Amino acid sequence: MNVKQLLGAIVGMVVRIALAAVIIMAVFKLAVGAYNFGYQVFADIPMSEEGGWVVSVIITEEQDSRDVAELLEQRGLIADANVFYVQEQLSKAYKGKIQPGTYELSTAMSAEEMLRIMCRADEETEE
Repeated sequence: MNVKQLLGAIVGMVVRIALAAVIIMAVFKLAVGAYNFGYQVFADIPMSEEGGWVVSVIITEEQDSRDVAELLEQRGLIADANVFYVQEQLSKAYKGKIQPGTYELSTAMSAEEMLRIMCRADEETEE
């Protein structure tokens, strides 16, 4: 084997190892991101543990659940609109049932508590 072939083989091996390392790192980052997203969806942790602050939110008829999620994120009630949207979509009790109106929501509320209020689930059980 001459020097040129040896160097070619070494460079080829280094490139394959580097490519494998990049693929492994990308898969790891995707897995960690997917785990964190899933944890946020199913853990349903409020923005602030105790007390929190109350924010008035107005929901109109034109807003869909994605718009509501973005509004809640802008107002500081939730950390991630995508997580809230997925929580609403996975909810059998609240999916597609957000009602227009003015709501007083707190940063100490979980997404499920906010959904219960915005879907007026408490009013339906009283009737």
